[in-house]
Parts: sequence; structure tokens; C-alpha cells
Amino acid sequence: MRIKNDVRKNEEIKPIGVVIGVRNLKFLVCDIAGGIADSPSKEEWVASPIHCMDRAVEWKPKIILVSFMLISIREREALVELCAALKRNSHTKQCAVLALLCSKQRKLIEDLKRAKVDYVRYIGDARLDSSFVWEIIENLGPGDRLVRRLETLCPFLHYSQIDSQQEMTVCGAYLDRMVLGGRRLHELCETEVHPHCEYYQHPRRKS
Repeated sequence: MRIKNDVRKNEEIKPIGVVIGVRNLKFLVCDIAGGIADSPSKEEWVASPIHCMDRAVEWKPKIILVSFMLISIREREALVELCAALKRNSHTKQCAVLALLCSKQRKLIEDLKRAKVDYVRYIGDARLDSSFVWEIIENLGPGDRLVRRLETLCPFLHYSQIDSQQEMTVCGAYLDRMVLGGRRLHELCETEVHPHCEYYQHPRRKS
């Protein structure tokens, strides 16, 4: 029994692509900011949520990647609904869904959790292409699980909308009156060490 448990444990820490045999799977990418018109037989790229849903039902890929790069807040909401629809649909709910994010946006990840998304990967402003997507899938591991990503972010991260494209990150433990950015945001609030923050430990309360 112990040997079996050790084998299972070793399998869990392997990259997902190694476990499932990445080069043998089919994947679908929804990238409304672009897309590849001519793609190899094992991959397909679409540029709209509706087209993504249609192709997912018909083609049944092993994994569906949804890109949240360079889009408006309204488009972001539409993609979250796409993810939820994919996990609700009896034809696609078994497909793994991976959200590709440019930043560590807690509210978005919370929305994706409610949508039952499986994985989250941060890719900054990197340009998506076929080889990059294969690399992402091949190295997908337990650290990319949505729940794990959410655990590292401070629960007091709040967001104030500036316009249709931009948001301002503020500290909920400081009554949303402190704008967060720079080293504090990236090295404290968005990391596992956020419980050491003085505001996290002693949040201000409204009188």
C-alpha cells in the first residue's frame, strides 16, 4: 500500500503534460485578440466565445485555453461566462480549462473559480503562438491549479475600475484608500508572504 501511495505522490508532482502525453492530445485556444488561421491538426484557434463553444462541442479537445490578454473588462466577463458554459455543458465539462492571464488579478481568479476553471497560468504580455502554447501545456503542473493560484493572493486585494480597459488595485484592509503597486504589490500582496503584512494582520475597520 505504501508503494502505491508513493507512486501516486510522484505522479502528482509531474507536469500534467508529461502525465497525459502532451504530444498526443488535441487542444483548442480561444484568443479574441487574435488567433492562428492555419493550425496543425492537433490544435485549433478561435477568436470568439461562441465559436469556441461550438468547436469544443464538435471537436472535444483534451484541454481548452482561454486567453484573457489585451481585452476590455466587458470582454473579460464574456470569457468568464464562456468558461462557466464549458464546464456546465455535458459535451465539454470533462475538458480541462486553462485561463491565460497577463497579471495576478484576484477578482478575476475568484470569478474563474466560480466558473470551475481548472488551471491558471500567468504569461505577462507574451505573444501566443503554437510553440508557446505547446510549451505551456507540456509544463502544466499542480502549481498551476486555480485553487493554488488563489491561495497565494491576499484576500484584501480589491479593484477600482478606471475605464473600460483599466483598473486600479487598492487595499481592502486599508478601507480601499491605499493604491497598491510596485514592489509592495508584486512582492507582498500577490505572494505567499502576504499574511506578514501589517494591514493584513490588523485591518482597519469602518467606524
